[in-house]
Amino acid sequence: MSQFHQVFFDEADEHLASMESLLLGMDPSCPQQEDLHAVFRAAHSIKGGAATFGFADMADLTHVLEGLLDEVRRGTRDLSADMVDVILRAKDALLGMLAAHKGKGVSDAALAATIKARLETLAAEPTAARAERKPPEETRHWTLYLELDPLADVDIDAVLESLAEHGDLSVVQRGETVENLPWVAVFTSPLDAAEVAESLAFAVPQDSFRINVDHGVEEEGSFGLFLEASPEPDNGVWLEGDGFGLFEPPPGDGGSSDPATGIDAAKPAARAGLGGESSIRVNIDKVDLLLNLVGELVITQSMLEQSGTRLDPVAHERLLSGIGALQRNARELQEAVMSIRMTPIAFVFNRFPRVVRDLAGRLGKRVELQMSGENTELDKGFIEKLSDPLTHLVRNSLDHGIEAPEARQARGKDPVGRLTLRAFHQGSNIVIEVSDDGAGLSRERILSTARQRGLAAPDSLSDAEVWALIFEAGFSTADEVTDVSGRGVGMDVVKRNIQSMGGRVEVDSMADVGTTIGIHLPLTLAIMDGMSVRIGAETYVMPLGAVLESLQPAPHDIKSVAARGQVVCIRGEYLPIVSLGRFFAIPEAREMPSEAILVIVEAGHGRLALLVDDLIGQQQFVVKNLETNYRKVDGISGATILGDGQVALILDIAAIARHNQRAAQALDA
Repeated sequence: MSQFHQVFFDEADEHLASMESLLLGMDPSCPQQEDLHAVFRAAHSIKGGAATFGFADMADLTHVLEGLLDEVRRGTRDLSADMVDVILRAKDALLGMLAAHKGKGVSDAALAATIKARLETLAAEPTAARAERKPPEETRHWTLYLELDPLADVDIDAVLESLAEHGDLSVVQRGETVENLPWVAVFTSPLDAAEVAESLAFAVPQDSFRINVDHGVEEEGSFGLFLEASPEPDNGVWLEGDGFGLFEPPPGDGGSSDPATGIDAAKPAARAGLGGESSIRVNIDKVDLLLNLVGELVITQSMLEQSGTRLDPVAHERLLSGIGALQRNARELQEAVMSIRMTPIAFVFNRFPRVVRDLAGRLGKRVELQMSGENTELDKGFIEKLSDPLTHLVRNSLDHGIEAPEARQARGKDPVGRLTLRAFHQGSNIVIEVSDDGAGLSRERILSTARQRGLAAPDSLSDAEVWALIFEAGFSTADEVTDVSGRGVGMDVVKRNIQSMGGRVEVDSMADVGTTIGIHLPLTLAIMDGMSVRIGAETYVMPLGAVLESLQPAPHDIKSVAARGQVVCIRGEYLPIVSLGRFFAIPEAREMPSEAILVIVEAGHGRLALLVDDLIGQQQFVVKNLETNYRKVDGISGATILGDGQVALILDIAAIARHNQRAAQALDA
């Protein structure tokens, strides 16, 4: 059964995430019945899978949890805020157990025992609502017809025994591997077809079992099993000895069942156990391998394209046409493979309703979380690295940004603060914003703290430069250290982590209005569109998303500023000129802007002009990590292999802009 463990792990992760999302969205005073059923089904599915695979700790805890949820969904017990808290703690404990079974940690047995005891106490408590409420109507029991294909490596007996704990199950036919006869069983239980299908999906492939629903012989058009020994239905087939029969309605009878599957068309959930899945699970290592191979293909295509430029287009027309077709196909293949790695950012956003709920409760604040753009897709590698930076930003907004209800009311604000998580595309980048409507950042307080720590903080700094000080290591304006914040760690980690992903962090704040922190990331770091440029005898690559325009300036557009270098006038705006030849100490690089090319790039909130000798061309480049193979180089974000086999360095535009800004600040000081 160990070959199915990963399937169980993946499904359990999804069920636990679904439970948390549904519970956080519920109003305990009047929960939606559909949500209660969904939470119960998630717990039931985890319990069934855990019991099947021998994870007794998870099965024991979910057994108690399932019983409590069953009472709530049947209406014999009211849901309360305290109960939701305990269920959420049980979810956390199950997540820890799951991680332990994956070999990625150790579960806290004492915590699990405490939570289990608390669940048992809640289940044993009588409620006034139960005494006042009329006895619920008798629960309907479903009669299901199960057919399972024989599988040599699966103990079907054990699978059916786990189902038998929830109802009456009779095996009609035992499966035979040799003759390929299916297992056939009748199952009468409160569980419907969808719940049974979820349980079976943990243990056997979804295309190896079928479920038919019996609605009783008095319903026309039914197709399945019925539990009456007489009278024998017309045109039916009677199976002697077990007190039930299989019948098929005569042609022409009205009915809602699907003749191909026997599943009631009115209950689409029952189709969950059938095959024909529209998606498959693939190990991420396989996708990464495929992406690496596509990268090598792009490099090979670039080599062929460069070699083709030296051929006679008339004599080698077919060859050059084939190279062009290869270029188009390589790009389409690259885009298709990249789309496989793209994951909705909802996988990160969905954990924050719980974070906000718990932390706001600890801080005594009332906070409403709003999320938008959850379906915006980002490279899976970024998704995994975004969790910690976003958590730091959310915690800081809750602790430092949003005020206590009394303070907000005194300022004429709504006592309920608003925290917004927003994701959207902007050019070739994705932007994730964390916004709050709190007190905003205090310019004077940040400058004072910076001076106390010995940082250069003149009053002439712009707001954007002042806000950037909060990302200095050890910087904190908190009056006291708490278990939430105040130690001066976190924001510098946020900036460092985002920069390691090729992104940048921007802050916008206004007193008594709020603060917005934006994270700008490229869509992917694997393959990028770039502009190759020549500086002296060297070739460098600029990310195309940062390039705005290129030009050869007239001499009268160039101005010199004392001790600050040169600037260029572009449509009335003066931009600083950064000589890349001087920045990287490249001999024979041109120094006169009027004799070279200026590439106008966007960096942060500003723009600057990079001086290069010549523009070579635009194409796709496969990004290689320079730190892994060499070391970190200031102003360089990575490397790539050109069409002629040479290595070219990829410019880090943001780092070059920061270096130029620091040099200017040093001169001002």
